[in-house]
Amino acid sequence: MAHVFLSRSISTRFRILVEIASRQPSVQQKEVASQLGITVQAVSEQMKDLITAGLVVFRGRGRYSVTPQGVDWLLRSARELQEYSDRVGRVVMDISFTAAIAAEKLCAGQSVALEMREGLLYARSVGDADPAKARVMADADAGTDVAVTNIEGVIPLSAAEVVVVTVPSIQNGGSRGVDLWRLRERVQNARLIAAAGVESLISLRSAGIQPHCSWAAMETVIEAASSGVPCVLVCGDAELARVSGSLAEAGLSFSTFDATAN
Repeated sequence: MAHVFLSRSISTRFRILVEIASRQPSVQQKEVASQLGITVQAVSEQMKDLITAGLVVFRGRGRYSVTPQGVDWLLRSARELQEYSDRVGRVVMDISFTAAIAAEKLCAGQSVALEMREGLLYARSVGDADPAKARVMADADAGTDVAVTNIEGVIPLSAAEVVVVTVPSIQNGGSRGVDLWRLRERVQNARLIAAAGVESLISLRSAGIQPHCSWAAMETVIEAASSGVPCVLVCGDAELARVSGSLAEAGLSFSTFDATAN
């Protein structure tokens, strides 16, 4: 953040220095106070500080001027403010429009409905009952990304169930104690497969399945399932209590399946 915003005194110093620069050499403290909405006493104290700091020089009889050091400080502060303003503009721009997948051919300016499908935002022709609507910013073919703006309403979002598949932890045999056929049948058609732990990763690989993620598996599953993506999380049986607690805390429904060989 620009240092001008760090404290009220620095902000006031900046504003007063601007006023001095715009009014010099004849600067009336009363006029500066009126312009900034502060007291004459506050202006007077700031003027003294500016003079002491070498940013302003007093030439007598209400005559003040900004020193080269003051000009340099003012320019540096102005640049920081400009950079901060540019950042705010980018943030606002990011908020003002977003990307979606065109469910059909769309035209610039067209009103569309927004909906989530397995964690992805789609834009399609709008209907009277659609709760979330937006406007298309440019032409887009079906299946391509499209920018939408003027978003109104709430996008319906239904969380998906998580299937937690347990395999033996290493102290109980690890992947050697897994019924690979049962594991493969249970997870192979899942939309997202996550492996939590080495035993889970090796068990899946032994069953001929490469998980979609094996890092931050718990966080990934919670994020995906909360967005409506059906998930399978494979974990060691010793981790079941912790995994169940995390899913319940996230408000997600889940079922469990034991892939241990009988």
